[in-house]
Amino acid sequence: MFSRMNRRSSFLFLLGMLGISLGTVASADRFAPNEVDRIDKLVSRYEEYGYFIGSVLVAKHGTVIYSKGIGDANMQSHTPNTPHTKYGIASLTKQFAAVLVLQQVTEGKIRLDAKLSDYLPWYRKDTGSRMTIEQVLHHTAGLPPDFDWPEFSDSETARQHSEPQEFAEKSCQPALVSEPGTKWNYSNCGYVLLGLVLERATGKLFGQLLQERILDPLGMKDSGMDRNDLVQRGGATGYLRHAGPRYTLGPYIDRSHIYSAGAIYSTTEDLFRWNQAFSEGGAIPKQIREQVFKPGLNNWAYGWFVSDIPAGAPGAGKVMAEMRGDMPGNYFSWILRYPEQDAVIIVLRNGYGSTERLEENLQALLFGAEPRMPSRNLKDLAALAWWIPEEWFLSHKLRGALLVGVLLALIWMGLRRRKTAQRS
Repeated sequence: MFSRMNRRSSFLFLLGMLGISLGTVASADRFAPNEVDRIDKLVSRYEEYGYFIGSVLVAKHGTVIYSKGIGDANMQSHTPNTPHTKYGIASLTKQFAAVLVLQQVTEGKIRLDAKLSDYLPWYRKDTGSRMTIEQVLHHTAGLPPDFDWPEFSDSETARQHSEPQEFAEKSCQPALVSEPGTKWNYSNCGYVLLGLVLERATGKLFGQLLQERILDPLGMKDSGMDRNDLVQRGGATGYLRHAGPRYTLGPYIDRSHIYSAGAIYSTTEDLFRWNQAFSEGGAIPKQIREQVFKPGLNNWAYGWFVSDIPAGAPGAGKVMAEMRGDMPGNYFSWILRYPEQDAVIIVLRNGYGSTERLEENLQALLFGAEPRMPSRNLKDLAALAWWIPEEWFLSHKLRGALLVGVLLALIWMGLRRRKTAQRS
């Protein structure tokens, strides 16, 4: 069955046809009001069209200039999204795993040039003895690309429960597809293995390390490991967008085996704290900070893609570090860091389907360019045409029932006349 957005969001969807916006912002006096207003106008357009449910945060020079929740965290209870709402951040988890590994490197418990099998004695020796920890971090260990494997999609396989090591032993010991260190292939399995390496080297569970070494020190109180209980913890429910404001409940995906590759949940405000830890004078030491943002093959560093903004795009030539998290049918996250501007854009969604260029438009505004405002396509207009009478029927049940009865009677009479005409 189709789920509907809350009454306020649905009302905004209709008002969007008239160009009416009811956005609110959190801003700092030191920034020009029109800068914040332009961001809110853009985000409100996405809200009106039903293109976005989630939370948005934009910050410059260590100050949040825009922070807002859009739509429902739970459509059944009409619980609204806020800057404090928890979302699954999927592959943004890899940033945290990478920093935890680098912390252990500085303490001498892990060596980047050590082989994977040095820490995981159960791993197949013919490949594990050839892959270094650094290569696994950089996606250059020779493991096959697995972003579209059933285990990391919304398939029946992804719904099956497996503990991390059980899963790794079964699914993360494939034959290598390239000589380690020569080619780049995105590997979720590689980062699951890194979580197990951390546990072996420290004697602590990945979630415990995460809490003690990152979340608690940074004050990230609304972040942690999703043990298939995010909604029970008050987190956002994941939905799949179809058209306009129409969403269905997202498919169940077991988070246990995704583990250190993609099972962390967080909020926009906590991820802002995470971003600030990488800033000059932040909590993360300079030595680790410099490693984290040093790109290798395919612009991949340690949990971030780091590159210059391409020609023709707003801010062309400036450095940008970004990472996206994709949990099919449920959540989509995106963090974009602009170190030269000391700025960050953080967008977390619990409405999965398409980004509609929101992050790119926010980047345009950040660099003083004009955004490409979204517009409705035929699919969205068709959805709106159905949504209006549906809402009317729901709010006028008796009249709706009478109207349906009259329509059915007219149809029945028409069919009888056609049959009578055919007989004569």
